[in-house]
Amino acid sequence: MMGATGKGNCMFARRHTFKYSALLILFSALVCAPLSQAQQQATTVADPAEGQDSSDDRRIERLGDVSADEWEMNLALPSAAPPASAANGSFELPDAEQEQQLQSLLSSLANNPGSKRVLTDLNALLADVLDQANGLMDEGSAQQAGQMLQLIQSVNPKLPGLNAAKARLLQLKDVDKLIASGRAALDAQRLLQPDNDSAFFYFEQALKIAPANPKARTGLEELQTALIARAFQSVEDLDFEVAAAWLSDASGVLDNPRVIEEARLELEAAWEKRAADLEQDAIAAMNSGDFDRANMDIIDLIALGGHGAKVDALRTRLEEARVYGGFEPGQVIHDDLLVSGGKAPAIIVVPSGSYLMGSRKGEENEQPQHRVIIKRGFGLGVREVSVEEFRLFIERTGYRTAAERTGKSSIYYEAAGRLSARDGINWENDYAGKKAAPEMPVIHVNAYDADAYIQWLVRETGKKYRLPSEAEFEYVARAGGSSTYWWGEGAPAKAVENLTGERDRSPGQREWTTFFKKYGDGHWGPAPVSTVSHQDLIHPMGVYDIAGNISEWTQDCWHQNYLRAPVDGSAWVNPGCVQRVVRGGYWASGPEQSRAAFRMAVSADRYGPVIGFRVARDL
Repeated sequence: MMGATGKGNCMFARRHTFKYSALLILFSALVCAPLSQAQQQATTVADPAEGQDSSDDRRIERLGDVSADEWEMNLALPSAAPPASAANGSFELPDAEQEQQLQSLLSSLANNPGSKRVLTDLNALLADVLDQANGLMDEGSAQQAGQMLQLIQSVNPKLPGLNAAKARLLQLKDVDKLIASGRAALDAQRLLQPDNDSAFFYFEQALKIAPANPKARTGLEELQTALIARAFQSVEDLDFEVAAAWLSDASGVLDNPRVIEEARLELEAAWEKRAADLEQDAIAAMNSGDFDRANMDIIDLIALGGHGAKVDALRTRLEEARVYGGFEPGQVIHDDLLVSGGKAPAIIVVPSGSYLMGSRKGEENEQPQHRVIIKRGFGLGVREVSVEEFRLFIERTGYRTAAERTGKSSIYYEAAGRLSARDGINWENDYAGKKAAPEMPVIHVNAYDADAYIQWLVRETGKKYRLPSEAEFEYVARAGGSSTYWWGEGAPAKAVENLTGERDRSPGQREWTTFFKKYGDGHWGPAPVSTVSHQDLIHPMGVYDIAGNISEWTQDCWHQNYLRAPVDGSAWVNPGCVQRVVRGGYWASGPEQSRAAFRMAVSADRYGPVIGFRVARDL
């Protein structure tokens, strides 16, 4: 029969058996089996020593009624331990060293139930496990933390901090539910709305319960990234105001200034790049003449906001482009001959403007005087087309002029003081029938020859070359003003053009019968192009020989007067007309014929030593 000591050991084993320790399970079985048999015998035989104060009974009493000082942390062990096996859901501490220490302490406690040292070490170990469980909950690992708390509960349910940890575990499960709802909202793109069913709402609620929860913070980081992505999409959609709003929302999700600043700088760079692209697109559209497209690019730039100065500059440039094709008044242009090589005749950009065309007291064909408004600038040849320039056209195309086909033209015959027909004269000859120098203006060409040269330029350059209209010619001949000549009235004070001057003499010492008084430029026949111009008196629009040297073909058909004439500077053309308008005085014209308003009707197929041409171009 077991004595009191055996009964005490059995009670200790039942109270302190740990369900995860095989050693204590064996210990409990060995100790408690004999005691059960003894207890059964005691029920049928009265204990003769009942009430006796034996030493064994006092030991059991002391073990059961220990003081708080002896137990310190009030360790409480379960009275029975279930079998410990993996199949039954056993749990071992993640730290193998701690697990070994735990098993060792429980074995020591089974062998020495009253050991204060063992109890103290066991409580210290359980406290470390509790700290680890709290750390796991900080990381959002509810399952493993719960298993550790169950272990502690089974060993010492009164361990300080255990109840708080268990309450926290319940909260953590609520946090996991909130995080799951937050992720579902994130996947559904419910980022900020609705207020109580958005990713932001769920993650924020999770952090209020568990401020250090990494999953909740990760969710907010992903939410912030999604909002920044929306900001960049708004940039692509050219809605930078909305982009700024998305970025502002993103900054309110997390205090992450570095990420927000990087996004802000990237958005700003994208904003500036988009603005620069639109600016370049607008300029390219202007240069190609697509003004509607350029205007749309400017509107898009306005939509970006914050580029007022750039918008104003583009608007000014667009207006100039509409008027000047992207060039500036007074700018000289040398277009490339893309096939033949070399350059087209130089043109200068003539500014837009208005003037009174014709005259009130002049010839009937110069009336009625009317206002012409040239809304768009245009390019006009700085000088007449030269022999050298015309030669390139002939060589590249094999074109034959009318004079070449007929085999003759007229020349100035000084002995008789008049024009006279001569065989073998064409564009290669000067006014007297001699070989023309390369820099001389080409003559002996009719209107169709001039048109052929113009069409060749169009093919060579891809630009809209043409002959000038007579309205454009007079506009430049007046320098946009109302004087009789571009330099004013009467004879010019300096030698500015090849005009008939009182001081001029022919090689045979002939004199002009009508002339500009006290004027002389040193030339009797045509002068080399752009050579007669005094530096103190230059045409305001930058052209040469507009009033003299040689007369020039225009686009216009001849009309007896200006009734129903265009008022926008365009040419007045009737298909199939046989007479064209010739403008400007030539080397033998008197002052009357050098007037800006003077015009002549000449058959389009006529040619001789007094008429040439200069080019014009749309901008």
